[in-house]
Amino acid sequence: GGSIYAIATDDEFVYIGGSATRTVRKLRKSNLSQLAESADYGGFIYAIATDDEFVYVGGQTTQTVKKLKKSDLSQVAESANFGGIISAIAEDDNYVYVGGYNTQTMKKLRKSDLSQVAESADYGGGIYAIAVDNNYVYVGGYNTQTVRKLNKSDLSQVAESADYGGNIRAMATD
Repeated sequence: GGSIYAIATDDEFVYIGGSATRTVRKLRKSNLSQLAESADYGGFIYAIATDDEFVYVGGQTTQTVKKLKKSDLSQVAESANFGGIISAIAEDDNYVYVGGYNTQTMKKLRKSDLSQVAESADYGGGIYAIAVDNNYVYVGGYNTQTVRKLNKSDLSQVAESADYGGNIRAMATD
């Protein structure tokens, strides 16, 4: 049903989203059988993150984060318009971190109602990748081609890597 642009997992399931169907599908890991499918997001899905109870989805056209129940992928909440295509989502215990094109910033949203808590300074290009640890949020993307380390509290910049020499599309922390 189209290209898959985003995948997230938990202990038992895989959640996928992309183009054409513009939905999130929940698959059982053991045999990849489909268990649930969300309503149409309203555009291509480029980013998915999960926590214990919910799936957070973002993409183009709608340009919002939708919070879905893991059990049946029904929508629980929706953020305000991001202001551009959402291409990266990460989460921690209390917040969802969202980045993308056009705004070239990262926004910190409260998980409970997806209201905005903070916004980073301009990255200088689209944000393709976000990773979080206990104290910091790391962002990477295109044009600037560096990783920026931001304080979780207010998204102020703490450090910046040397130029990677190319677009940064994925990153992880340990």
